[in-house]
Order: sequence, then structure tokens, then C-alpha cells
Amino acid sequence: MPLHKRSSKMVAFVAVMAGLANVFGLVAIPVGLTSIHFMQLPIILTGLTVGSIPGASVGLLGSLVMAFMLPTANPYIILGNAILGSFTGFFYSRIKNWKVRPVIPQLASVIAAYLIQAPYVYVTDVYLVSMHPAVVQAILLKLLGEDLISLFISHIIMFRVDIAAKVR
Repeated sequence: MPLHKRSSKMVAFVAVMAGLANVFGLVAIPVGLTSIHFMQLPIILTGLTVGSIPGASVGLLGSLVMAFMLPTANPYIILGNAILGSFTGFFYSRIKNWKVRPVIPQLASVIAAYLIQAPYVYVTDVYLVSMHPAVVQAILLKLLGEDLISLFISHIIMFRVDIAAKVR
């Protein structure tokens, strides 16, 4: 979004979404041997509804708590989530008018953003945080699942509420 189009509603929306992302990052839902969280939900929702810069902002601000609450702090999570929000918004802004069901361009945007985010996560976690490659691969698989679940929840919200119209 161009800087001249900022509004107090947009700033408030980004702040609320970043706060929600931080809270969702703290709440883990046990699933079998692992747990999932929905920190990506506000990041993806923001990227899809209001664009790449607000999506990146929510990714940056919304992952601060999780990055430093892990047993081993991982500040690289912050930029990784900014990549997710930014590229989700970037791709969706270019393909949202496809003449298909709305979930298809949303899905394509999130998968494309994940494919950009995944190498960053792998390199930072293996080479900078010194995690074992097999562990990072498991994290990436879990991350893809969380992104897809967050996308489908975002799709339902977007079907019900025109967020872009409310924050501009």
C-alpha cells in the first residue's frame, strides 16, 4: 500500500492483527506428537485483504514474542513471517481477479509465499541457529500445514467480511 494511503483504521488494524499473531504464537494446540499454532492466521489474512506492506508489518510485529519465547531464541522467525505476509499480499494482489473460485488464487498466493519463505527458514535454522536438517524439514512440513489451515480460516473470514473496505 502506498504511504499516502495510510489511515488510522489501517494502522489500528495492523496493530490488532500483530497483537493477535503474538497471542496465537503463544497458544499451542496439541496434535499427536506435536502441537500447532495459528500465528500465521493474522499474517495471511492481512496479506490477502489489505496487501503486502501491511502483511509484512504484521509478520514483523506479530512474531516478536514467539521469536524470543522459544527454548532457544530464534530472531530469524521475525523476517520469515514478514516474508510470508509480504509475498502472500504481493501474489494475491496480482492474481485475485482470476475467473475461478476465490479460494484458488488465495491458495496459490499462500503456497507461492511459502515456497519463498521455506528456503529462508531452512538456511537460517540450519546454518545460523544450528538446528539439525531433519528437524528443520519437519518444522517446514508443519509450517506448510499451519499455513494451509490459516488460509482456509482466512478464506471463511474473507467470505463473510470485506475487511479491505472497513480499514480504508
